[in-house]
Amino acid sequence: MQLDLIETFLDLMESRSFHLTAERLGITQSTVSTRIRTLEGELGSVLFSRGRSGAAPTAAGKRFEEHARAIKASWGLARQELGSLDRHEGALRIACTVSLMDSLLPDWVDSLLAEMPKLALHVEADYSPQMIDDIAFGNLDLGLLYAPRYLPEIQFDLVLRQQFVLVSSAARQISDIDIASYVRAGYTPSLEKTHSELLPGLSRPRLSVGLDMIAMARLRRHAGSAYVPRHAVDSLIADGLRTVADAPVIEQPVYLAMHIRRRSSVAVKNAARSLRGLIATGKYGS
Repeated sequence: MQLDLIETFLDLMESRSFHLTAERLGITQSTVSTRIRTLEGELGSVLFSRGRSGAAPTAAGKRFEEHARAIKASWGLARQELGSLDRHEGALRIACTVSLMDSLLPDWVDSLLAEMPKLALHVEADYSPQMIDDIAFGNLDLGLLYAPRYLPEIQFDLVLRQQFVLVSSAARQISDIDIASYVRAGYTPSLEKTHSELLPGLSRPRLSVGLDMIAMARLRRHAGSAYVPRHAVDSLIADGLRTVADAPVIEQPVYLAMHIRRRSSVAVKNAARSLRGLIATGKYGS
C-alpha cells in the first residue's frame, strides 16, 4: 500500500472536502479522488460518501481511520529505526507509567545505556491504555504499566508491587487526619479499591486526584494528607511532612508488557533482564 494513499485519506477525514484536501496537499482534486478510489479498491470498501456538502466518512471509513493512523505511525517508526541502525547495532523503544518516570525509569535507562552501548534507545512515559495499543501496533517494545488489558498477542508479567505511603503535614496517626484536607489517591482502580477497603472512613473526601504528582504538589502548597509513592517520601519529609505511623502501606501491581513476537529479541530480553535486576534491589517496592 502506498503511503500517499494513507496520507490523503487521513487529510480527507479532517477536511471533509476533496477540494480543501487537494489544496492542503498541493495536488489536484482529481488526484485526491483517484487516490481515494484506489484505496477503496484495495480495501474492498467504500470509505466516503460524496455529495454537494462534501465527503462524509462511511462506517468503514471511520473504522479504517484507526488502522490508517497506525500504518502511518509504524512507517515513521520504521524509517527512524532503520536510520538509527546506520550508526547503531540495534534499536529499542520503552515506556513506563507516568508515576514511575522520576524513579525507576531513569535508573532503567542508565542501565540499558551502560549495558548495551551500541543500542539506539527511545524512551517515553505514558498511561497504560496507550502503551498497550502501542505494543499491539508494534510502536513500542516494552511497557511498564499499572493496568493490563489482556490480549492474546501481548504478554504481561507482574514484576513489581509499588508501595504507597500515607504522609501528612500534621497528623501523626490516622485518627488525627482531617478529611477536609485529605487528598484521596485515585491513581488506579486497583489502588482505589484497596484504599476503600482499608480506609473506608477516608474514602469520600472532597478532593481526589488521578496522579501522585498532583497530590504531592498539593501537599507542598497546602496542609493535608495523601498517599504517595514510597520513593517520594524523603523529599516530602524534607518539605516538612511526616509519615502517618499507623497507616497501612498500599501496594500497586506493576506489569511488564511486550508483544509475544518481540519477546525472543535479544534487545528485549536484555532490557527485561536489566529491569528485573533493578527491581531485585528492593529500592522500588516488593
